[in-house]
Amino acid sequence: MNQLLNSELIQQKSLLSLLHFLKEQHYHFTVITPQTHQRIFMRKINLSSEPRSLKDIFGWNLPFHPEDLDPQLFNTLKKALLIRHVGDQWLSNIRVAALEDELFIHSAFPTLEQDAVFFGPDTYRFYYHLKQYLLNQCQPFGRTLELCCGTSAVAIVIAKTFPELNEIFTADINPKALFYSQVNKKFIGLKHIFPIHSNLFSNLQGDFDLIFANPPYLIDSHERQYRHGGNCLDGTDLSFKILQEGIKRLTPQGKLFLYTGIAISHQGNKFLEALENWIQHYPHFNYSYEEIDPDVFGEELDQCVYQHIERIAVVLITISAIK
Repeated sequence: MNQLLNSELIQQKSLLSLLHFLKEQHYHFTVITPQTHQRIFMRKINLSSEPRSLKDIFGWNLPFHPEDLDPQLFNTLKKALLIRHVGDQWLSNIRVAALEDELFIHSAFPTLEQDAVFFGPDTYRFYYHLKQYLLNQCQPFGRTLELCCGTSAVAIVIAKTFPELNEIFTADINPKALFYSQVNKKFIGLKHIFPIHSNLFSNLQGDFDLIFANPPYLIDSHERQYRHGGNCLDGTDLSFKILQEGIKRLTPQGKLFLYTGIAISHQGNKFLEALENWIQHYPHFNYSYEEIDPDVFGEELDQCVYQHIERIAVVLITISAIK
């Protein structure tokens, strides 16, 4: 146990050194969809004779030679096992992405591991729509929670944008996500964000003024934690469970903000039907359902489990008590 903790401390210190180095170098990388990333990756990997940039190494996750990286940083990452030898080159075990002006550690490409921590286009959309939602709220929020937090990037940038949010919990079932969250929040320098290992609300106490979440919403045959949202509601079981449990953990003035994907078939919207039937049991609450992108992850429709699905849409669902 002590050896494991010592290894985590070494990695945390090394990751913080990396983030500070990249910040000083004005590093900025915007994460794109895995399919587009693969296209650019293959385009760039054929240019192996060219020196690798910081974006190539920590953004595109391309193999590199030691001389492509600052010697001190190379040795730091090597000792912490954050880079690995592949043939005659090296490969980073992590990536770094930007949201607004901040940098965040997340998993290397491709994110195939069961415990991979994903940062992608949904992260940007989720943050933008949550920010717009909060800008239109009159009441201050005190105790706040992000479920399925991943890197905690959204909670961290929201905390900087809205300093009145004085206590923010970020929860995830994935220990690696919480480790990256600790690194990310420490780098930004925020002391009022508290990453907690929790299966939704299982390890969380009390009620919240604001609950927000961007949970997994796909059917993933490998059941990777950042992708698999369940099978019964075409990938949205977890999203629906957040609504069911979250409504019971709101303060009297509390609000719930859910960003998720919905699989829509030729028979209609199974999730929306379930939502409308369920919310009738809570007559003292209002809800809104808004489709913000009609077509995402179109490549998933080639999978056997999606043969009855016509499209996957991104939606926003909000719940609040009737005043």
